[in-house]
Amino acid sequence: MKRIIIYFLLSLSMNIALAQFPGGGFFPGGGRSDMQQTTSKNYKGKTYSITGTLIDKTTKESLWYVNVALLQAEDSIFVKGVSSDDSGVFVLQGVIPGKYLLRASAIGYQTLYEPIDVDSSSVDMGKLYLLQGTAMLNGVEVTAKKPIYSMEDEKILYNVSEDPSIQTGTTSDALQNTPGVEVDVEGNVTLRGVSSVDIWINDKPSRLTAESLKNYIQQLPANTLVRIEVITNPSAKYASKTDGGIINIITNAKIKKNVFYSFGLNGSSQPRISPHASFAWANEKWSVNSWISGSYSGNKNFSSGYSTSFVANDTTDNLDTCTFQKYTSEGRNKNWSGNINLFMDYSPDTMNSLSLWVMSMLSGGVSSSLEHRLRREYFFNEDNFYTTDRNSGSNGVWVGFGTWYTHMFNNQGHNIMASLNGNITNNASSSDYVRKYILGTDLSKDKSTRGRSKSYDINTGIDYSIPYSKNGEISVGLNAAVNWGSSLSSPDTLVFGTNDRNIDSLRLYDAVFRTQDYATYVTLRQKFGNFTMKFGLRGELSHIFYQVAEHPESKVASTFFNLKPSVHLSYRTKSMHNFNLSYTRRLRNPSNTQLSEYINYGEDDYSIGNSLLASVATNSFEFNWMKYFEKFGSLGITVYHRNSHKDINTLTDVVYSDVFGRYVHFTMPVNVGKSFNTGGEFNVTYRPKGFLNLRFYANIYDSYINYSDSKDANKNSVRHKFTYSFRINLWTKVWNVLEIHASANYRSASQSLFSETKPNYSINAGLRATFWKKRISVYLNVQDIFNWNKSSNITTNPYYESWSSNKTNSRYISAGITFRFGKLEMERNVQGAGNEE
Repeated sequence: MKRIIIYFLLSLSMNIALAQFPGGGFFPGGGRSDMQQTTSKNYKGKTYSITGTLIDKTTKESLWYVNVALLQAEDSIFVKGVSSDDSGVFVLQGVIPGKYLLRASAIGYQTLYEPIDVDSSSVDMGKLYLLQGTAMLNGVEVTAKKPIYSMEDEKILYNVSEDPSIQTGTTSDALQNTPGVEVDVEGNVTLRGVSSVDIWINDKPSRLTAESLKNYIQQLPANTLVRIEVITNPSAKYASKTDGGIINIITNAKIKKNVFYSFGLNGSSQPRISPHASFAWANEKWSVNSWISGSYSGNKNFSSGYSTSFVANDTTDNLDTCTFQKYTSEGRNKNWSGNINLFMDYSPDTMNSLSLWVMSMLSGGVSSSLEHRLRREYFFNEDNFYTTDRNSGSNGVWVGFGTWYTHMFNNQGHNIMASLNGNITNNASSSDYVRKYILGTDLSKDKSTRGRSKSYDINTGIDYSIPYSKNGEISVGLNAAVNWGSSLSSPDTLVFGTNDRNIDSLRLYDAVFRTQDYATYVTLRQKFGNFTMKFGLRGELSHIFYQVAEHPESKVASTFFNLKPSVHLSYRTKSMHNFNLSYTRRLRNPSNTQLSEYINYGEDDYSIGNSLLASVATNSFEFNWMKYFEKFGSLGITVYHRNSHKDINTLTDVVYSDVFGRYVHFTMPVNVGKSFNTGGEFNVTYRPKGFLNLRFYANIYDSYINYSDSKDANKNSVRHKFTYSFRINLWTKVWNVLEIHASANYRSASQSLFSETKPNYSINAGLRATFWKKRISVYLNVQDIFNWNKSSNITTNPYYESWSSNKTNSRYISAGITFRFGKLEMERNVQGAGNEE
């Protein structure tokens, strides 16, 4: 009896206390107390279910993962909650008889309240319609606190959670609305037209394969996202992780339960065929993802060109023509690969997480080419015409692994992350080379080369962030990496008239290498209202070792130390004008082969490194302005200046070689005195609704290169060239199942030291559709519809002129189908299932 009285008093006092809070409860939004759970569990009678379907009243589309809460009618105490599935359906089970209030809430929609009387049967509420707009709660209007688009230090932010028009879409749809980001019909993600972009998820590198990433963004609902961050000019914190941009996807939901698998097949007329399958399992603490895929592809290419070489006439100071060459070539290649990936995440609580990943890939390929070449030697008054038949093959294995641990000291940004990653690569190759002379001196050759290479890479790092005030934060980090390995190339030639083969000692290559990198950084971020500033400094120490056996002149033992400061300032006005001013200094060290003075002989030329090369220092200044218009879209302008000191470029020259017995050309890396690119980017997005946007992007810049040669004034060069590119993209989604993609690209001629790349352009179009509650997706795409894309290059060195063109079958049709099965249950990262957003 005593225990019953105590229990009754505790229960009564708890319910009185809970009734004092709107929504009922000590927890935000009316969290359910342990006592309430006990009361429900003690009920022994029959229970019922409440079902319904949530629909957007404007678009008539199903609403995914909307929070549905069941409240007691008399005091609004939270009873239980669920989220709607990918069809908008929700099921509340185990409901005891009584009078309730059903609450459905989603970001960008007015909260819906419906009274329910559960008596002696389950309740089907049918279709429930949610209105877009602000929410009203107890007479108070709840409006979005964040703009849809904004800038903050080095980041451009797309606040997906504040955009009601995209809530029924996927992460892929949200990326289409992110400034500078494009997702093509096959699911490939680019930033400012560049595909080498790092994709992060919740502030961590995703480490997903290309196909895994496509599945992730096409399956994850947009209303599980908080924002998407775009970093085009990374600060000191990110400098060692990428030379390009970063896209960071921040989610507001975690996987509650997940048993999910998919399989599919992609192919194209190139030809290419790529089967893939994946499996994922997760609960509230564990997550396991595995992926297996294969690929087989083939390609053809055609190339042609000519070159003319000159030498200085010591008598007249003029240039004499020494060699003219003209060639055509046709090649084919076939490649295959297969990979297996495994990712595991463990989160024992909301403050700690441990991740492990293992990836392996097998790859191989064969290629062949037949070249016809005419070489005229003016000094010897001789014409040589010959064919070269090349056949090669390769295979390799790559294994990568890693782990990282994150601990959050609180929910205000105080955290620490440690990581350890590595990979092992082992490759083997073979090639056969047969040259037959049809005209001229018979220098026919039959050569075979066998090669192998091994490399190992280990890197570890630790990152620590701590807020020093409400609006200020300091981040520090340490990173260490080592890469080492070996490479062997062993050629031999056939002694004509015999079956004997001799080692080609001139081209025998047996090298070892090792690179050690150490880095540390510190960043400070402070916010004053709508003004944010971020300062960073990164220090990097690198040691490079390289040695080719039997060639002491090839040895490299160089150490580089670099400091990389960064400054990012951003400001947002009340009328949603966003301004960003940034400065970063990046330094790039020369590679081991660029530094080595080992002479690498080809069949008709040679290359050599340059031990005097210095690091390339690039100072990058950017000013950005962006304005978002609610009923139109956005406008953005970027003005930039990037100047490089001692930029590394390739110098092509002509010299008489005793090895070849004639004049040949050779290449060598050199530090250019200075170079810069100054220009601007303009982008406009017309976005009348969430599932339609038309984008125009333009980039115009002046390229300047200044090179001086202290030994030969003829090589001094000052080059100016205006370069521009345009890109138009159309993306729309109709009937919530069919996507239409179209794009047109043009890039004008661009330059480097003594060379120029000719313009290239293309038009692409495609369709993607999803069926059966997004369980099946198919796509059809036509790449380079008019087969325009090709590459052409002109070299205008004082002693060497050349023109070359390369054309592949760039026009092709690709198609794919993916089947997805399983159950994915998501829940918001909040403390109460019935929370208001």
